[in-house]
Amino acid sequence: MGYKRAIPTHLECPFEPEYHCKDCDCKKRCFFNFLSPETLKRFKAERRMRLYKPHQLVFNEGDQPQGIFMLCVGEVKLVKADTHGRELTVSYLSCGDLVGDAPFWAGSPYCSSAETLRESVVCFLHRGLVECIEKAEPEFSRKSLQCVSMGLCRSMDRVVGMAFRSAEARLAAFILSLKLPPVPNSRLPCHLRPVYSRREIADNLGLSPETVIRGLSAFQRRRLIKVSGKSIDVQDRSGLETVASER
Repeated sequence: MGYKRAIPTHLECPFEPEYHCKDCDCKKRCFFNFLSPETLKRFKAERRMRLYKPHQLVFNEGDQPQGIFMLCVGEVKLVKADTHGRELTVSYLSCGDLVGDAPFWAGSPYCSSAETLRESVVCFLHRGLVECIEKAEPEFSRKSLQCVSMGLCRSMDRVVGMAFRSAEARLAAFILSLKLPPVPNSRLPCHLRPVYSRREIADNLGLSPETVIRGLSAFQRRRLIKVSGKSIDVQDRSGLETVASER
């Protein structure tokens, strides 16, 4: 991957308590928001929250999973490398998503590396804590299976899109997938709109940066979007949906 595996900063909560509890919607997006008070107490006592800098590895391809990660704040991409060192971004994950859960349940090494795109807060649950939650909470197994299944469906959609959809259609669908911040004008990291470089968009869609730049310019000329630096605002959603549906 080319990045040093520095030790991330340990912390208990990424925000001051009054802001975290009053303004943040992390609880709604958290995978573990269903825990009973008893299990939640152990969860809070034994979880390990870490602050990662941009482009820092959470785990390496080939490592043996020792637990499950959950992305609390920020963005992570999963990257697959071949024997020649060439890399392909296979998935992007955002707040509330589990990271590395499928290899953990399979009992196999990680099949990709996880790298943060921005400053991110990641929660780690060691194997003993995961097994405790699994025994205490019947909902946990169902939610875990649902999470793995949804990841598989997204991967299949991605493969089909790369094989059969035009570059413009892929780019339009990507722009439509960008979420608006849940709390307008908030400065909290988990409330900020995702912002991607042209290279990151290209890696996500299996395109060249030049193709992405031309596509964005074409959409802007057609007044489908407005581009300001890395920020992309949708001006004509129905028009963009028409482009995204084209083959």
